[in-house]
Amino acid sequence: MSFQQWFVTNGDTLQVGLFFGLLIVLAAVEWIVPRRPSSMPRKNRWPTNLFFTFLNLMMLGVMPISIVSAAFWAEQRSYGLLNQFGPPTEVAFAATLPVRGFISFFTHYLMHMVPAFWRLHRVHHLDTELDVTTTVRFHPLEFAVQILPAVPIVIAFGLTPWVLVLYETLDVAVTLWTHSNTRLPLVIDRVLRYVVVTPDLHRIHHSAWKPETNSNFGAVFPVWDLIFGTFRAEPRDGHERMRLGLDEVRGHDAQRPLWLLGSPLRGELRDDRPYFEARHLFSRRLRSRDQRRSQTADGGK
Repeated sequence: MSFQQWFVTNGDTLQVGLFFGLLIVLAAVEWIVPRRPSSMPRKNRWPTNLFFTFLNLMMLGVMPISIVSAAFWAEQRSYGLLNQFGPPTEVAFAATLPVRGFISFFTHYLMHMVPAFWRLHRVHHLDTELDVTTTVRFHPLEFAVQILPAVPIVIAFGLTPWVLVLYETLDVAVTLWTHSNTRLPLVIDRVLRYVVVTPDLHRIHHSAWKPETNSNFGAVFPVWDLIFGTFRAEPRDGHERMRLGLDEVRGHDAQRPLWLLGSPLRGELRDDRPYFEARHLFSRRLRSRDQRRSQTADGGK
C-alpha cells in the first residue's frame, strides 16, 4: 500500500485521534500558561462550546457529500483540470494544496460578507473569549453552506483526493492550535505568521472591531490573505487589551446554546435579557400591588 492509499484509508481515524489528543493537550497548556487572562470562568463557556463541538461532529458524520468525496467522484470520471492532464504526484500536490487553501479562504470570506451566511457564522464569533474549545463552536448548518461553493471548485480543478485528506489533517491540527489561548515566542511568531496561521494571527480575526474581524480569513496558510490584502499582522489595541467576540451580545448571554441555534433567524442581534428582566420586574410589581390591595380590602372588612 502506498503512502497516498494509506492516508486516504486512515485519514478519518487519524483526524479524530489528532482532534481529541490536541484538544486535551492544548487545553492543559493554555490552563498552565495562558496567552491572555480570561474574564469568564471555563465552566460558563465550555458547556456551550463542547455542545456545539459534539453536535458538529455528528453533523459531519451524516453529511451526504464532502470535499474529498467530490474529488473522488471527479477523479473516477476524469472531470477537472488535473484529472485531464494526469500530472506527476509532485505537480498534483503543488497544485492541490494552494487551491484547497483558497477554498478555505474564499468560503470563510463569504461567511463574513454575505448577510445570510454571517447569521450562521457569527455563532462562532459570539464567544467573548478564545480558547481551544472555540474551534468547532459553529452553527451546524454552516458546514452545509460552506460545501456549496467548495464542491464546484474541487470538481473544476480535479483536485487530488489524498492531498485533500492531507490538508484536512493539517486543518485539524492548525485550527485547534490557532484558537488556543497559547503563545509562541515573538521572534518566531513574527516570521512564522507569514507561512502558517499562528494563534496571535488568528486571534485578531476574533476581535470585536470590525476591520479586524474582517481580516485573516485563512485557516492553515495566510498566503491568500497576503495576496488579497486581508492580512493584518497586529491588533490595534494589542493582544492583552483586544476586545474579543461581538459587541451586540456579550458575556453569559453569548453562551446560550438554544438561543445560539435560533439566532440565524434574527437579523440584528440584541440582548433579550434586559427585556425579560424588565418584564419579570414589572410582573413582580403587579403582584405586589395586588397583594397590597388585597390586604387593604381584608383590613376594611
